Amino acid sequence: MEQIGYVSLWIGKFSTSEELENYLLVAYTEDGDAIPSQFEQDFKVDYYDEDFSEAHYADKDIRKLSQLLEGCSYDDVVIPNFVEKYGEYLSDDFNSMILLYDFQHNKKSGNEVSSVKYLGSVRYE
Repeated sequence: MEQIGYVSLWIGKFSTSEELENYLLVAYTEDGDAIPSQFEQDFKVDYYDEDFSEAHYADKDIRKLSQLLEGCSYDDVVIPNFVEKYGEYLSDDFNSMILLYDFQHNKKSGNEVSSVKYLGSVRYE
């Protein structure tokens, strides 16, 4: 759900960058109606502004949260806030991250499906 000043983070493991892109792809009917992405369906996300989101695929598996988030928007605030709240080392190796800005995920809507896991939300402003 929309929450100004917060960023929500999902971490995942995908075979290719195309697989991550397809996971996030919103399709449209002939009438122009949106068909939610698999990501939106998996985590029951009704809507998010794609202009305030980013996703990144790394060519290697990463266990350090700061390394996975390296280069993201507001990284000087986002990385220390996530590391402080959730720790530097992840429970497993991951190669992808999805960030939704001005969004705080409702944890009751699902936290983990297949290869993607919701980590949490922190303030970025």
